[in-house]
Amino acid sequence: MENQNIISAKQFIQTVFIDDIERLINAELYHFAFVIMAQGLETLGSFLDTKPLKARNQSKLRFSHAINKLMPREYANLNNNHRLYDQLRASLAHTFTSGKYVFLTSRNNPEFGKHHLKEINEKLILVAEIFYTDFKKACIRLLDGMDKGIIADKKINEKFYYTF
Repeated sequence: MENQNIISAKQFIQTVFIDDIERLINAELYHFAFVIMAQGLETLGSFLDTKPLKARNQSKLRFSHAINKLMPREYANLNNNHRLYDQLRASLAHTFTSGKYVFLTSRNNPEFGKHHLKEINEKLILVAEIFYTDFKKACIRLLDGMDKGIIADKKINEKFYYTF
């Protein structure tokens, strides 16, 4: 049983961040997809430093590293003063809701679904399907860096990984 729970970081990223989030998007469970993607950016950022995966007090820095180094440039511009961290990641992590200056939507929304990364009425519009496409590209960039030896693989603690 112990050996069955061992999972590499690459497997974790592929399974949870790419495959499982895609299933959420396809099932139109957009809110849950946003929650995992926001948290996932912080995790992706953890691979860009030399600290342990579970190092304390690193979430804002790690989220920002992922935004700045793995996501398309437009996101870095929007994370000025940690805006995306505060309004998206921190808010979703702590209250399960987005901040008051972010509007989460999908392509199904006729009013906002075509306005990803645009500001409307002082709210930044994030479209789930497009955000996922960009997040997936960030995951693939990280995995490519691991394959090339540019980015170190960090161990996922198998004692805390559950198989379903």
